Amino acid sequence: MNEYVTEKKFVVAEGDDGELYIFISAKSDTPSSPQIIYDGKDHAIFVRNNEQKIILDYIHPEVREKLRHASEVIVVETLLDNIKDSYYVELKAVDNIPVDWGKIGLSTWDEIASKG
Repeated sequence: MNEYVTEKKFVVAEGDDGELYIFISAKSDTPSSPQIIYDGKDHAIFVRNNEQKIILDYIHPEVREKLRHASEVIVVETLLDNIKDSYYVELKAVDNIPVDWGKIGLSTWDEIASKG
């Protein structure tokens, strides 16, 4: 599963009109037909292009429902405190993402909370 990289530091924000923004670190290349696949659980997969699949690690429980029902989001790529790029991304809601998160070193909010 080495084709996946994990975006551990990202922010999901809601605009005044209910639009959702996802802020991530800037990437070096331009996205091609980007899409986010999400099942309403702990993690989402951001397919930036055919070679780049980014795991949005630990979606906060308070934003899961809004994200699951969105048809698109605005991804904002930042470099330090500056915006490098922003673009609309289709969000595809699925029943289950067929990835064994444990095999790539990820756990769930519940597992983390029970350890704490």
